[in-house]
Amino acid sequence: MRSQPRYFSDSFKLGVISRVLSGEMSKEQARIHYGIGGNSAILNWMRSFGYSTISPLPVPMKKTSRSSSANDTAALKQQIKDLQRRLELEQQRSEFYQTMIDIAEREQGVCIRKKSDTKPSY
Repeated sequence: MRSQPRYFSDSFKLGVISRVLSGEMSKEQARIHYGIGGNSAILNWMRSFGYSTISPLPVPMKKTSRSSSANDTAALKQQIKDLQRRLELEQQRSEFYQTMIDIAEREQGVCIRKKSDTKPSY
């Protein structure tokens, strides 16, 4: 018969993580000392609280909360609008320059645009 899984509070998990990160004990030592089941439980806790374990010394990762993600979404939407407006202005500018070149070529009788069949100069 299997025993019921144990649930630990966030404060307990953070306490264990801080002891592991400080080097006071290894993850395995903490698991045995506190009776935590599962070989990767502490590693999973670290990931869920935003600690990266890629480097030898785990460092906190940037954790986004729901409120900051809403702010991020609004900021990204605003950035998209700004970029769309800038793109439209650049398209108008390009069209303006093309028209200027057309007029200059017609009035001056000079080819300004490079022919597509010419080889690039280095």
